[in-house]
Amino acid sequence: MNSRHSAPTPTSADDTRRGAPSRLVMVGGGPRAIGVLERLGANAGVPGPAERLAQAPLHVDIVDPHMPGAGRIWRAEESPLLLMNSRAADVSIFTDETVEAEGPVVAGPSLAEWADGIRRGTIAAPTAGTTRLAEIHALGPTDFASRRVQALYLEWFFGQVLAALPSTVSVTAHRTTATAVRAGDGPATWNVELEDRAPLPADLLLLAAGHTDSRPNAARHELAAFARRHGGTYLGPSQASDAQVELLGAGQDVIVRGMGLAFIDLMALLTEGRGGRFVPASEAESAGADAAADLRGRLDYLPSGEEPRLWAGSRRGVPYHSKVRDEGAPTGLGELVHVTPANLRALEDENGLLDFRTDVLPLIAAEIAHQVPGAPLPQEGEEPLAWLDEPLSDLGATTLPEFAEQATRDAVVGHIEADLRDRIGDEVTAARTLFQLLLQLHGVLVDQLPATRLRGGAASGYPRWWHSLFSFVDSGPPPHRLQQLLALERAGIIRFLGPGLRVTADEVSGRFRARGATGIEVAAGALVDAFLPEPSLQESTNPLLRDLVTGGDAALGRESAASPGALDTDARHRVIGPDGTARERLWAVGPWTSELPIAAFARPNTNAPCHRRNDALARELLETALRGHAPRPEAEEPGGGEADGGTPVLAPVAVRAPHTPRLGVLGPGKIGSALTRTALRRGLEVAVTGRSAPPALAAKLPGALHVGLPDLAVTSDVIALTLPLHVVLSLEAGALQGAVVVDATNPWGEADATAVDAARAELGDHAGELSTSELLAARLPGAHVVKTLNHIGYHDVEEHGRDHGDPSRRAIALAADDDRAAELVTTLLHRLGYEPVHLGALAAGRDLEPGEALFSGWSTSEELGLRRAEQVRAA
Repeated sequence: MNSRHSAPTPTSADDTRRGAPSRLVMVGGGPRAIGVLERLGANAGVPGPAERLAQAPLHVDIVDPHMPGAGRIWRAEESPLLLMNSRAADVSIFTDETVEAEGPVVAGPSLAEWADGIRRGTIAAPTAGTTRLAEIHALGPTDFASRRVQALYLEWFFGQVLAALPSTVSVTAHRTTATAVRAGDGPATWNVELEDRAPLPADLLLLAAGHTDSRPNAARHELAAFARRHGGTYLGPSQASDAQVELLGAGQDVIVRGMGLAFIDLMALLTEGRGGRFVPASEAESAGADAAADLRGRLDYLPSGEEPRLWAGSRRGVPYHSKVRDEGAPTGLGELVHVTPANLRALEDENGLLDFRTDVLPLIAAEIAHQVPGAPLPQEGEEPLAWLDEPLSDLGATTLPEFAEQATRDAVVGHIEADLRDRIGDEVTAARTLFQLLLQLHGVLVDQLPATRLRGGAASGYPRWWHSLFSFVDSGPPPHRLQQLLALERAGIIRFLGPGLRVTADEVSGRFRARGATGIEVAAGALVDAFLPEPSLQESTNPLLRDLVTGGDAALGRESAASPGALDTDARHRVIGPDGTARERLWAVGPWTSELPIAAFARPNTNAPCHRRNDALARELLETALRGHAPRPEAEEPGGGEADGGTPVLAPVAVRAPHTPRLGVLGPGKIGSALTRTALRRGLEVAVTGRSAPPALAAKLPGALHVGLPDLAVTSDVIALTLPLHVVLSLEAGALQGAVVVDATNPWGEADATAVDAARAELGDHAGELSTSELLAARLPGAHVVKTLNHIGYHDVEEHGRDHGDPSRRAIALAADDDRAAELVTTLLHRLGYEPVHLGALAAGRDLEPGEALFSGWSTSEELGLRRAEQVRAA
């Protein structure tokens, strides 16, 4: 059996002259981290840094168990019902000429332009999956893409970044979790401890973990315990893809707390996701439904009968505002006159500090009143922008109890209908002007209000209150989702509880009770908190983030006074230590830091803050690496090292858990590429041997390790042979000595037939009794051959995988003479999302060959077992 070895360390003639590279470790491989990597690569290629890097190269280690580029949030395998809340033309992760940064612009396609390039064949498709490709081909500039299509765009972007890196910058992708950071005990500044392997030394460290979950606080822990005691259901805050919506039964009353984007996702999963359909009202009318006279843009819902009944409410009592029809269309918005650098400076105290609520918020309110027609001025004693933040705040005080339900319904529906009229019509409205103004204000505040310029702490409402208001007005769902919400209300699937929602757990009845400000009250056995987890370092499920502030004497950071639960960082993203001083060579970015939340990608041609910040941070990282370069002797260089052309190189693994086999792929053609992409998205590390040049392979399969054939067995636990059969049969006898080899080949065409005949003749198999896998095993006597993965099409590999326990999980058969090899391949198939069915000895692989009983046809494990039994009986 193949044992775990260190990855080879490629060398070149230059290595002997310039010594070992400096090492930058990036914890997190999502879009923000890869955006910094892109800027680092762009700046590394300009005169000056390029010459210095020739003598002092840089190696980047990316640590993330999720797919690099897309990260945890953007998943290529999640439901297509989960949509982005920006149109495809308004999404780009590339810099453009409007970006005010010192580094060079490296332009690239927006999401819409990328999809068009794939349609026209000028951009290689990042997937072979037919349904995903159909989504890409159908995507137009004004469409809202699914989040899984965005994941593919981000993966592709990562590949472009890797391919464009100069040879002086190399990258390693480590598919594992960082658990802690400790001060270095040698020449390195830091040691990053990893979950299942040796620590990584780092000269520089960037923490960019992205959105993380939090452990339940005391209140949510008690809600979950209450539900368990009484046989109910409680779903806490989570990403939509992680919510256990299968626990909510058909027709069950469910209280939903929260009406933001997570609520919209939940709504889609529990309606369309359960077989219901939205149709134009005229179609429903022809089917016998009762439709109103005015049907323009109106939808009706045809239920499947599997939906629960959702009782929805929140602090505001209404969903986020719809996205506007054309974000960039002129609205007459002028230059800012109140929220200006000069006005902010004039309000600073003697220490140069501002209070957001008393100093900045009145300026924002004045700006809105000046720029937005009809915007109300705050009344005496009223909080500025209360009219905007809580549009139904007066509803409870003006509603009689006997009319509470109808009044609440009318107020919420009226709010949504007015919002849609104001935001998706052709005319310029105050709502569209407000949308653009808040975008502009948000960009100004990102630049003008670092946490270090503010006093007042969390009570000032910055950044959390401001970001909540900004998201409510500007980061809402696609318009058609709100039209669907109205249709679901008319169908009785959703009912509104209104603003001021309060939820309690009633021990007497064993039910959750929800009460809105108007007096509507409902009891239900299920409660869903439809919002994302609050950032909390101490309660984060990420062990490294917890350790930053709870590590005792080893703690490297502290919580922010302005944003409790978030890591305190300065304007340069350096981590602030417990003593109040900035940590050198330690940076952090993301939603769990004290920086004002910014998107990792943005609308093109808007001088987006993410690009400006990424560029400045990348330049600081690069300059710090070059300024402090002290090459370690080659003997001290950790495994992995630099690869020619900047291709990803995986570091050695001292200890590996048995459930994370590393896959090797010999032949990255159609099936090989599909298998590689699937494995990478499922969290596996993949080594690939092929004829393509390293940059081309990095662009095609970002995150995979490119090695030569002699090293494939060294870097892999299982090697999949995805070459034509005649090529596989021509391999040297000892080429894969000791390796577990998956034979995914099929005999197609004359070349394969000739090679098979020659192999049979060599073995004396004149009757043709041996399977092609047995012929291969005889050709590779030192390998442990397993027949599998040959009876699934390459376009299905990326799409048919399902999580363990899914009753519709597709079965994949395997045959092997070696039980240990079969066990390892079984583990691999499980990780890929398939249900392994062991047929027996390698000779049984004959039944998997083209034209035989088990070659074609999709089957679950039960169905495959029945087909196998019928075959045995027939024989």
